[in-house]
Amino acid sequence: MKTLMHKRGNLLRRNQRVLSVSLLLATLAACQKNIDQKPVGIDSEEQVSTQATSGGNIIWSENADGSSFLTGGLSLSIQYATSYGITQSTTQVFNGTKSARFELRDTDAESHSGTRAEISFPTPTTNNFWYSYALYMPSAQYKDETDDEVITQWHGGGGITPAISLRVTNGHLVMRTPDDARTDLGTIEKDRWHTYVYHIIHSSGSDGLIEIWKDGKQIVSRKGASMYKITGDFHLPNWKMGIYKSDWNGTKTTSTNLRVLYFDDIKYGKATATYNEMLPVGKTTTTPTSPTDGSTTQPTLPTNGLSVSSFTLVNSDTEKDVQTISNGQTISLSALKLAKANIRAITAGTIANVKFELSGKQSKTYTDAAAPFALHGDDGNGNYYYGNWNPPALGTYTLKATPYDSKGVAGTAKTITFTIAK
Repeated sequence: MKTLMHKRGNLLRRNQRVLSVSLLLATLAACQKNIDQKPVGIDSEEQVSTQATSGGNIIWSENADGSSFLTGGLSLSIQYATSYGITQSTTQVFNGTKSARFELRDTDAESHSGTRAEISFPTPTTNNFWYSYALYMPSAQYKDETDDEVITQWHGGGGITPAISLRVTNGHLVMRTPDDARTDLGTIEKDRWHTYVYHIIHSSGSDGLIEIWKDGKQIVSRKGASMYKITGDFHLPNWKMGIYKSDWNGTKTTSTNLRVLYFDDIKYGKATATYNEMLPVGKTTTTPTSPTDGSTTQPTLPTNGLSVSSFTLVNSDTEKDVQTISNGQTISLSALKLAKANIRAITAGTIANVKFELSGKQSKTYTDAAAPFALHGDDGNGNYYYGNWNPPALGTYTLKATPYDSKGVAGTAKTITFTIAK
């Protein structure tokens, strides 16, 4: 962990060409991260209003094009502490002429008791809503790292982690739910726009529902509790989007110091909204046809929608991800300083278990019934087992992973061949 003085040094170096007044303000921000600081012209406690631009089933929408960006009707809390936290941008555009640009640095002052650049929507009075946006993650300004950050959340209060949160770790989008389960939703392909549509029935009971579509394909259909029980300080979850990185709170930092995201065609819809209405529309977006059975959620999952998309090599000594394993790759144990190893499957969909079939110098068949799904399993608390891979025997292997739903129906499997070398 870097010291506060080291973080100030980083900030000074990054701003050496800026006017002295700006440099002083930025330095003070790095030194006073424990307060909600308000730089000149920025109100981190600001309550603004935004009105629905589409009417009907769309409660609120924003494509960042107008001069009234984030102003006029629905009360929002705009939570950031810098002049660059949330701005309009013409650099990356999905719909129209501009997008909403969110930037967070490890030296930013805290806003609302955290290092964040977020839009927070009002606490709702009903529990069934649709949400959507187009997302662009630039590779040069969003380097992969293990320490995660939240880019979308539904927070129910109570002084604990959000009921539902979408987090980015090692370039993957991971969903965390009230049962503390983490579902890997796959790699976020950078330097291109992606559309995300969410339909959530917020409930602490079995009637809860989470549905997520990425680029027109449904990747989550999860029934069951989607919020904490309303009691004491807990309330119906309100939507927040942007960037929140708790690992930068106080004087802390991580292996990265910058996060930049672009959002466009953001929509907040009623329970009566449809997938077609909520789908972000860009210059190259093809609008799907409406379902014929009267349902509001579409397109439907191919088969059961489960899949294994890739494999990640894990260091079972440090419990950290090492790298994605590509087909035909040679893995050097000495170069990676690796002894105790495991392999995790990157999955999509609501998966009951994953069956691993390993053949080669060492063979193994194992079914992991709880995420994270790994060849040698884990204890459920982030500690990966390594079986007889201490270290793995040198040689060539073939690994197949097949996901299954709760009814035992298989999804799309993934098979790779790789070589373990000294």
